[in-house]
Amino acid sequence: MSQTPPISGIADPDRAAPELSYPNLSPQLLARVTQLWSAAGADFDHHWRAGVRSLPGFRAVPRAETPKDSTDVDLVFLFDQCILWVRALHEAATAGRAHEIHGLSPAQWHGLAALSARLTEQLAALRLLALTDLPMPAMQIARSISEDVDMALMLLIRRKLAQRFADCRTVEDASDFWRRHIAGGRAFRSISEKLYAVGIDHTADTDYAKWRRSVLMTLGAAAHSNALHTRLPTRQQSDVLLNGDSLQFATFRIHEFCAFAQLLEPTLTETLELAGRAATSDAPHSPHQPLAALAAPLNRILISQIQSLEAPEPHSRQRADWYR
Repeated sequence: MSQTPPISGIADPDRAAPELSYPNLSPQLLARVTQLWSAAGADFDHHWRAGVRSLPGFRAVPRAETPKDSTDVDLVFLFDQCILWVRALHEAATAGRAHEIHGLSPAQWHGLAALSARLTEQLAALRLLALTDLPMPAMQIARSISEDVDMALMLLIRRKLAQRFADCRTVEDASDFWRRHIAGGRAFRSISEKLYAVGIDHTADTDYAKWRRSVLMTLGAAAHSNALHTRLPTRQQSDVLLNGDSLQFATFRIHEFCAFAQLLEPTLTETLELAGRAATSDAPHSPHQPLAALAAPLNRILISQIQSLEAPEPHSRQRADWYR
């Protein structure tokens, strides 16, 4: 790749090629993702600027002086694709609700719009924390992202629950909803049952469920720390998730969100296409398609790039095989 400086050193960063924000990015990964976008008829550069470059606190990946490989940069690149998908999903959900698009109920559209908005903020914050070497708050946000992913999937498979969520009007209502239906792994158990019905076993005794529990316990320790934790974590502590681990877990969970949503709601891509068209019709004179129009094609792109995401240890081989 060209040794051009990262985007922070460019005179006009808003027009710079996206790859300049990822110094030492794998050329193979960039070529694969670009090919996927081209096959979908989507403009990667434009949508990247609209959905990633525009994030509050956006910064390019710092250039490593002597990088061992491209793994860390590749992870940020894939993570940013997840941000773009969540933002596109938010706009599509907003349009779907406004236009009363069939396929999802108004309460489901409402829930997806609300949760994708919160996920966008959390992902932007996690990105900033990971790039500025602040692992503890990054871990806390990664845990919250995982819970919101479970909640969004729950709203897709249970319309009555989506309505209860939409009916929450106070902080007390929201807290009660969370305790009754989401907290303590309740949402994940319901999702696992539905996934089992379509041939994916994520029940409590599987490697995946054990890995997920162990990760969430570590993330929970960061969210509920005590007076015994008086030292800043260092990169030598192998038993604690640090920046890369939080980023990787969040990336893995958003990819799961995209894949599982389509398994649990098989017509979701077609429904999002309708919402994207409705959003486009709202801005007929715009020179660019809104992000809502990207939600459906980006569904397919995100699924196709799962094989580029290295699953974290332990049990990385088993979890990678599930997507082949």
